[in-house]
Amino acid sequence: MSDTKIYLHPLPVRIWHWIHAFGIVLLVITGIQLHLPGVVKIFGSLKTAVSIHNFCGFVVLADYVLWLSYYIISGKLVKIYVPPKAELIRGLPQQALFYLYKYFKGEPSPFVPCEDEKFNSLQKCAYCFIMFVLLPLQIISGVMLYNIKGFKPIMDLVGGVQVVDALHLLTSYCFISFLFVHLYLCTLGHTF
Repeated sequence: MSDTKIYLHPLPVRIWHWIHAFGIVLLVITGIQLHLPGVVKIFGSLKTAVSIHNFCGFVVLADYVLWLSYYIISGKLVKIYVPPKAELIRGLPQQALFYLYKYFKGEPSPFVPCEDEKFNSLQKCAYCFIMFVLLPLQIISGVMLYNIKGFKPIMDLVGGVQVVDALHLLTSYCFISFLFVHLYLCTLGHTF
């Protein structure tokens, strides 16, 4: 067995991942302070928390654009993140059964990642939802909340500031849930 480390993801994607992760964690922490200012004061004043939250939001936005551009330019976006129908039909049930039952019996994963196939079908579905639905909704609602006056006509079309704020909060809860599941699943099996 070779001691050579094999990276499934190229350096730009690994850098993106850690910038994105750090930004999301700071957004969650500052977001908690924004919603519970009398209880949580991690970053001191509410004004400081708002400034950090806004800055991190724009870092995550720029980071997302760079990630999307990288995969579009490389021509690998669909191959890596969108599971074909056959893979969904066969792979989803197998992988779900593994995570929910077979892993705890010590059975091997039905999917072995390699350079050409980094994610199993369940991961592809999760990342598709996160990166192409949830994150864009989070970014759009965040930008609208950053400039309420400028986006008021659009906000009024969707039900007002309260609806946009509720959407932003709901997507935040989804990200927090995903973060816990992601961290747990990263610890399964041999990873380093």
